[in-house]
Amino acid sequence: MYTHGTFVAQDTDEKSVPHDRDDDQSALPGQKRKASGVLVMQSHDDDNDNNQHRANELLQSLAEQIQDALNVATPDEAVQQCGQAPLRIIATHPDKVLELAHTKLHASPFQSVPLHWRRLFEEASLHKVAKLLKDRALRVHPEDRAKRRRIDNHTAVASHSGDWLLGIVEVLDRGISLSGAPGRKYVFDGIFEQLGEHIANEATPDWTCFRIIKPPDLKSTHPIIRKSGPFDHETFQEHLRIDCQPVIITGAIENWPARQLWENPEYLLRHTLGGRRFVPVEVGESYVSDGWSQRMMPMRDFVETYLLPDDTAETGYLAQYDLFAQIPALRHDVRIPDICYSDPPPANADALRTAGLSTVEQLDEPLLNAWLGPKGTKTPLHTDPYHNVLCQVVGYKYVRLYPPSETDRLYPRGVDEKGINMENTSRVDMSRLWSLVHDSLAEEVDQENREFPLFQEARFVEAVLGPGDSLYVPLGWWHYVESLTTSFSVSFWWN
Repeated sequence: MYTHGTFVAQDTDEKSVPHDRDDDQSALPGQKRKASGVLVMQSHDDDNDNNQHRANELLQSLAEQIQDALNVATPDEAVQQCGQAPLRIIATHPDKVLELAHTKLHASPFQSVPLHWRRLFEEASLHKVAKLLKDRALRVHPEDRAKRRRIDNHTAVASHSGDWLLGIVEVLDRGISLSGAPGRKYVFDGIFEQLGEHIANEATPDWTCFRIIKPPDLKSTHPIIRKSGPFDHETFQEHLRIDCQPVIITGAIENWPARQLWENPEYLLRHTLGGRRFVPVEVGESYVSDGWSQRMMPMRDFVETYLLPDDTAETGYLAQYDLFAQIPALRHDVRIPDICYSDPPPANADALRTAGLSTVEQLDEPLLNAWLGPKGTKTPLHTDPYHNVLCQVVGYKYVRLYPPSETDRLYPRGVDEKGINMENTSRVDMSRLWSLVHDSLAEEVDQENREFPLFQEARFVEAVLGPGDSLYVPLGWWHYVESLTTSFSVSFWWN
């Protein structure tokens, strides 16, 4: 939060954001305070000295606010455990400290990384941003040519397109992504808020809404039950008591602002600093495919490369990602469904075998994840140690579900060659056996059937989710998901 020239920590408890039960909160939040001036994005090419001077002041002011915030210790300050050596040089040589912290962050799984190394990466990221802003302020100052030349020789904050702000945003987003922002999240949010205000009048590309063509109706002998919604807490609790099975609730999210707003990619640009915010994108057919990788890229590049074209050489998927923690403005467009506060019956013996269930933590509030990608994105057949509601906001998805009792027929994976436990994912490649996106090859179907003969006997239910549908997936149920069009979904996990 930013107020009167300072960054202020604020309570971000999930309980303070809208839920379905708060229908009176469905309006979008009011306009935030506007900056008194405009940040001149290409001020070094502008002949107006007054604008250049104003841009210089704005950059200097933001850098000083960041420095002031860093001078205030966080509660239970852990970064001191990193030793005095990196802390002595963090303001003058943040890149060296980032390199050290990056090494420590990747020395063990994220959950095992000590807090003080995460805090060090977070602090160094903010120190680097403050330094880059000061350097940029010198660049736009019309009188300081000598300093400008030195900066040109020693810093590289611009992208290949010359967008200097993109380099600063990348440092910020990597700082959040790699550290988790355990101590200074409010500072990151305050910086983004100010930058967003300063570029509010920036021109955006003339994009149209996502091209969504309704797929053919699915004719299935094993359909998932559909019921008209929305469900209140009591109605859904009764459904669970009678028959704790998957169910599609139609019309349950029609009151979400996201239902109208997210169809237009320009809306995403407006809330991601003109598309400059960096997001993690999975590139490849699926996370079990050869050649699969993850890349951090600006939202604008993701939309232009993977979402707008009718056909692409490879698939890019923003999958299972808490986009709402990164872009809080988007969080106001959705509501936590009431059914996430239901009390499902105890798991039966089959569900108790769910991979990861014995180590999963009890959640105080549902976990939110965004799923945004083009036609053809696939999530392999897998299971999760949570109850799940998948809300389809934009586009269409095919889903197939198998009960926990069928686990042995689904051929779970084990530990892979990298030592990663993959027992929550099936060895069966569902995309070879079924697809509304492409025709399965007969030889691929025969190969899968020969390799996994029991799979053909496994019981399942299936459906196509359309805009406004919400699918309840009980704990331990296996599910395969394939996008039939450009698709934007939100999942809510709870236990």
